Amino acid sequence: MSFELLREEIVDAGLCQGCGLCAGSCKHVEMDVRRPTLKDYCILERDGQDCGKCYQNCPQVIQKKFKEKQPLAIYSLRSKDPEILDKASSGGFVTTFAKELLENKSLKEIVMVQEEDEKPTAEIVSDPNEVVQKAGVIYGRSGVLQRLVELTGETFDPIGIVGVPCEMRGAAELEEDMNREILKIGLFCSSQMRTEQTDKGLVCSPCCNGCPSGVNAQGYISLIRQGKYQDAVDLIRENNPLPSICGRICTNECEHGCTLIGDDHPVAIRELKKFVTEWEIERAKNASKTKTKSIKNAKKIAIIGSGPAGLTAAFFLRRMGYAPTIFEKTDQTGGMLRFGVPQFRLPNYVLDYDVGRIIDSGVKIILNKPLGPEMTIDNLKKDGFEAIFIATGQYKPRTLHLEGENLPNVHVAISFLMDRKYRYWENKEEFKGKTLGIIGGGAVAVDVAQTALRLGADKVHLVDIMSQEQLELVLRDIPENEMDFMEYHFKTSTSKITQNKEEKLILNCYNIEWGNPDENGRSPLNKIEGSDYEIPVDFIVIAVGQAVDFEQIDAATNNKLEKERNRIRVNEITFETNIPGVFAGGDIISNSKAVAIAAIAHGKETAFSIDRYLKGESLMEGRFKIENSFFTGPKKPPKDYSLKPETLDAATEEISWSFEEIDKMFNEDMALQEARRCLSCNHFCTHCQDFPAIYSDLTAGEVGSKNGYTTVVVWTERGKALVEEAIEKGLFEQGKVDEEELRNAINLKSKRELMNFEKTPRQQVLDYITLQGSSTISDISRSIGIEPKKARYEALRLVQLMELEMKAEPGMEEPIFSIICD
Repeated sequence: MSFELLREEIVDAGLCQGCGLCAGSCKHVEMDVRRPTLKDYCILERDGQDCGKCYQNCPQVIQKKFKEKQPLAIYSLRSKDPEILDKASSGGFVTTFAKELLENKSLKEIVMVQEEDEKPTAEIVSDPNEVVQKAGVIYGRSGVLQRLVELTGETFDPIGIVGVPCEMRGAAELEEDMNREILKIGLFCSSQMRTEQTDKGLVCSPCCNGCPSGVNAQGYISLIRQGKYQDAVDLIRENNPLPSICGRICTNECEHGCTLIGDDHPVAIRELKKFVTEWEIERAKNASKTKTKSIKNAKKIAIIGSGPAGLTAAFFLRRMGYAPTIFEKTDQTGGMLRFGVPQFRLPNYVLDYDVGRIIDSGVKIILNKPLGPEMTIDNLKKDGFEAIFIATGQYKPRTLHLEGENLPNVHVAISFLMDRKYRYWENKEEFKGKTLGIIGGGAVAVDVAQTALRLGADKVHLVDIMSQEQLELVLRDIPENEMDFMEYHFKTSTSKITQNKEEKLILNCYNIEWGNPDENGRSPLNKIEGSDYEIPVDFIVIAVGQAVDFEQIDAATNNKLEKERNRIRVNEITFETNIPGVFAGGDIISNSKAVAIAAIAHGKETAFSIDRYLKGESLMEGRFKIENSFFTGPKKPPKDYSLKPETLDAATEEISWSFEEIDKMFNEDMALQEARRCLSCNHFCTHCQDFPAIYSDLTAGEVGSKNGYTTVVVWTERGKALVEEAIEKGLFEQGKVDEEELRNAINLKSKRELMNFEKTPRQQVLDYITLQGSSTISDISRSIGIEPKKARYEALRLVQLMELEMKAEPGMEEPIFSIICD
């Protein structure tokens, strides 16, 4: 069993969790970018010496079927140390317990995950104070077992380890092999599995958790790596019916939590999505279309608006067996995706393709049919629609009510973009030799700037109250060669718009500084005295967002809809409004994030709610708010960004003032190269059965306790004695354990199927003798199909490992190998 076997079955298959036990077991293996690689050579491959420790010791290979094990005790505990409570999570038990073990000398050292340069790193900790100082770290690939191997080789003092279930399994094997007593403090499975959805493995890796719609990025990247491109697109579409669109304009928050950050750049997930969806679009050109047949007597659902939220809700409701109809007020589908996003960012054929797939699934779309006095909620109910989803978006331009906004050549962004996308954008010299000023510096402002440059503008000034750091996410998406024609005025406000004697427009600006937040968390803008200045321009565009036009909605709902901050108020879990059976989502609702992927998440969740509503089930039971689909304040830039290969970077460097798509895309070699960088985080967690870490002395986690307490499950007498001693010392408050919640979490995960690995020759030999009884090398070789020389070698190694015994007596043609009986 060489390192090559470990690479094929574990590393390349995306099952490695970066524990580092293989590197600790073999001096020829090292961890590189949080996965094992050969430092120099494998002794089996080079010298023919059998070893196999890297493979045999891997916790993913030695996984065992979950067997119900009765704990000795279960507690719900909360630390009494305020400093620990301030830093640690869910009650602070592990931090308090580890500190106590080091202070009272029960343990000399503990292998724990600590935060180093904002990433989880395995450390050997001996100072109790250090445990507290670095508390609250998120567990992840850290190499804890590699550090444990190092520690067992350095000291015979009492030691311990804190880790997740698979790491506890590896630590238990190491404890037996090394004949050492190691205190094993387990953690409930760290795949953020608190719901039925996530515990099924649908959302578990950092990239999946970062996606508001729960797209399994790790899963489809793994399929791309295997060349299964159609399967990859199908997997994306399970949670997002607009994959081609998102391959172009998604805010790619999935990349911001990539495990590679800190060691390497994150995987270019959006680029991979773009590659694989374009692959599907190309092949669809020669394929015959098949429309889904209508379902007789299906319940009718009305969806108002054909933007991303409406399209998504319709897609999922159709899959559930309903008959959704989308009513669109304009003559084209797509909402702001169609009218507001320039073609050089989102080509029409991409939008048409995704919408066409939804129509082909059986969704009906009626154009030129607005919600309003001519089509009210009551009208729709009378027509047999049993539920209604309002997803009309924001089309009403927002301004700052500045003096001079009504002057000639002052525009608002949404009208500016819509006019030039569908009316007279072919006037390529509209702004030739002109300068534009834009109030605003966000994504829409950049769309305006890029459009103006393509229509001949010489220069564009963008004025924004935000700092360069706050706008970093937007700035990163501007091609460097186009940025040369844009000038940002950061932390700058506009007081008024005037006109000079030459009839040039003037942006009257001044610098600002942000004040301290008030009790509501809002920071005031303070003018810096004496910082006033003017920016002369030929045209001005106000790009400070859009608002909801409630005139038609109020007429259709008889003014019954509750509003909050001029948007529709909804239950942020179910998306139901105050009117029963009427739901809303996308940009139109309060606290909306106003990006396509968030609207997609709203549409998907609304579909689940409507399904429950029509079945008479609870809309709330077992569901959680999708926090990252709502606005929670300005988003911090990620610690690092994905990179494109040099050849692709170069392809986007040449300036080309056309409305063709700006960014090129991966070719197949580039896509495969990028997909191989993915670590497939937590893929193994979707198959492992061990939620409570039964191989540990005790396990801690939040499931089974109320918020602020830690559930502690004790498995061994040693673990029980240490926990009881800590309780008697008064280190913890005790709460009530919800054993049913804990049992449900354990049972849910224990029902998963284990991964099946191809058996190694040694395992085949052992299994054959176990089933058939005493056997000769000839029997073994003939029956399992391996060479006699190899069968003899493996059988003799099993004898050395005390798993078989060999009987060889005078007169016997061949030795007989048998299982050792206890």
